[in-house]
Amino acid sequence: MTVIPLPRHGHWVGDLRGEGRSVRVTAHVDRGLVNLSLWRDDTCVGSARLLPADAAALVAGLSDGLAVIAAEPTPATSGEERLRHLEERLAGLESRLTVPPRREAGPRVRAVARSVRTTAGRWLRDYR
Repeated sequence: MTVIPLPRHGHWVGDLRGEGRSVRVTAHVDRGLVNLSLWRDDTCVGSARLLPADAAALVAGLSDGLAVIAAEPTPATSGEERLRHLEERLAGLESRLTVPPRREAGPRVRAVARSVRTTAGRWLRDYR
């Protein structure tokens, strides 16, 4: 198996379900490919190397899906409902926090808090 070193820049998208899930898209210009990787906290749990034509097909599929979603009216939610939903998600995340054996909880708690803040900020920005 060939290991491709991670470039310094990539685009991260957090999973709506939280739990440390995210997707990273990284262009490897020198190899002529795009790498799509799935992450759980700080561990890569899967990846796909895409040629430009395959990446374009993926983008087309995403665009088609977004067009279908945009055509459907979204139910209006109040700011209070959004806040309640975010508080429930945060409570769920906090309930799963445990101290792993021989590890300090501080860095993991900070990582979860960062993820929650990022996701909450995006969620509020996108759904206002």
